[in-house]
Amino acid sequence: MGRKLVTLRRIASERLPSAFRERFRERFCGTEGRKRVFTRVARTASIRSAVAVRRGGGEGASVTYAGVLDGGTLNLQVRLPSRAGHAPVRAVRLVIGRGHRRWRGDLDLDGDLAGGAIRLSEDGGPLSRLGTGLWRTRIELTLADGSGLEAPLLGPVANVLPAGPTVAAPLCPLTGTVYTVDAGLTGHVTISASRPAPQAHVTGVIADWDRVVVEGRLGGTVRTAGAEVLMRRLEGRGGREACHRLPVTTDGALFRFEVPGDSLAGAETTWVFEFVSPRTGTLRVGRSLDDFRHPHRVVHHERRPLAASERSLLYVQPGYSPAGRLQLSCSHSEDLP
Repeated sequence: MGRKLVTLRRIASERLPSAFRERFRERFCGTEGRKRVFTRVARTASIRSAVAVRRGGGEGASVTYAGVLDGGTLNLQVRLPSRAGHAPVRAVRLVIGRGHRRWRGDLDLDGDLAGGAIRLSEDGGPLSRLGTGLWRTRIELTLADGSGLEAPLLGPVANVLPAGPTVAAPLCPLTGTVYTVDAGLTGHVTISASRPAPQAHVTGVIADWDRVVVEGRLGGTVRTAGAEVLMRRLEGRGGREACHRLPVTTDGALFRFEVPGDSLAGAETTWVFEFVSPRTGTLRVGRSLDDFRHPHRVVHHERRPLAASERSLLYVQPGYSPAGRLQLSCSHSEDLP
């Protein structure tokens, strides 16, 4: 039986020279294992060849800074390609595309640099136009003589290390979407917008004289029909679980519920809350859309007295767990004369 030829999978527009492929087959394709080795090495060589062609062409605009701050603002600065130097540049536009859809936004021009801040999640922004997925980037240059040029954005993009008080890839406070900027093997800068997970984010906790009011915002896709809030506590170690069902009002992405003081009366304990939707599931109520790492160290509420009934008083301390879950700690119940 003759030798079976190994089919190379085309990774890029360029392929390895035919003479190299033939010599490689003759030497290493005697067994199935060697065939797999040849295919893997050939793919790697094709990718490296494509990278060298892309980065060595000098046709792109090099990115000097690219990062997503506050979860939803793309901060970008690029150096214009040298091929545009034969005519003054009059305007620069950023083009973000996915499939056949495109979004365009103006960048500020400063000599051979262009940059700006782009709100990714606001109405009319890239997210509303392109949806979630992998976005490709380029710039369009308008020259003084009326002609135009296009250039891809080339990296590398410096990834932010997970250090300091903020997270490396925070959730967008408006939609819960996670945006990441990266340069792949080809050096072409892309933006990834991952689908937002359902979130029940707390925006305010107000301790009134006989109740605690919790306000928040829903992130992602949450079906609010028939929703309610479940308040849970654990009565001591190994004790039975107690819970109360609370009504919740929603207005678009906003929600609000009240915790009556009489439901908090009893032994010293800590309560946690869950937003329960029949069609979405159970969401933990807490600080989930912030860009800081430790909500329990950053967000603080005062300890307030609360009327549990006409003749009893307790103290409530709103707070958050290390994971950001809302907690109401109750203590020092007192009987009034």
